[in-house]
Amino acid sequence: MKKASLLLVLILSLIAAGCGMKKAEAPKAAVKAVPVLPLATNASGKVQIQTVSGSETYPFNSYVITSIEGETVIVDPTSMPARSVVELNPVLIASTHGHPDHVDTPWTATYDCKKISYFQTDLKTRDFHVYSILSSHSGNTLGNTNVIMVFEVNGLRIAHMGDIGQDSLTKDQLKALGKIDIAFMQFENSYSTMTLANAKGFKLIEQLAPTVIIPTHYSAADLPEFEKRYGKITDFTNVLAVSRADLPAKPMTVWRILNTHKYP
Repeated sequence: MKKASLLLVLILSLIAAGCGMKKAEAPKAAVKAVPVLPLATNASGKVQIQTVSGSETYPFNSYVITSIEGETVIVDPTSMPARSVVELNPVLIASTHGHPDHVDTPWTATYDCKKISYFQTDLKTRDFHVYSILSSHSGNTLGNTNVIMVFEVNGLRIAHMGDIGQDSLTKDQLKALGKIDIAFMQFENSYSTMTLANAKGFKLIEQLAPTVIIPTHYSAADLPEFEKRYGKITDFTNVLAVSRADLPAKPMTVWRILNTHKYP
């Protein structure tokens, strides 16, 4: 009888222990990243400017500019989304220079459209007038190491300065540039001997004095300096729709177009 009682206690103990054990959880399925794609059309009624690079290292070099009527040019493409992912259908692809963070050769080769590869040119499409100005990626000898691209569209004058590394803009460059509404400009780049300490990027952009500055190569350390010099920064996520009426009254205003694009 005593043995039977001990056996019963042992059985009950095992049952209790089993009740307290957690069942093995099934492995969770991997969460698939949801693509975030640039807009393939422009329904804003304004000029549309988008970040487009899929690069996490250089997210602010590449831009899609689309006219009110829907014609698109792309400047400094890098790490671009495949055409099977999104069809951007550019009439022109332009590169300010040949470094890989400003050129996507395989993607560019898939398009049969007008192309500018960092040489001096002047051309027109249906909606755009585009011309380039010789500059320098490093030092002050002007040539094909970098060009400034100017895009005139729907009453706006937009300049992409590329990776300009001169100490100052020349009188001829300033004359060719004219009054710029929006300028894409770098502020930190060791290849152009441009740092926050030497403030070369700030000196160059202050010569040009565009209405809006959109920074390209820069770091978080530059942000307080932007605000100190030019006032509060306005951020847009991925896309900016802008007309002349939207331009700030105060010149040298910093607008950032952030880049949260994710491509499969």
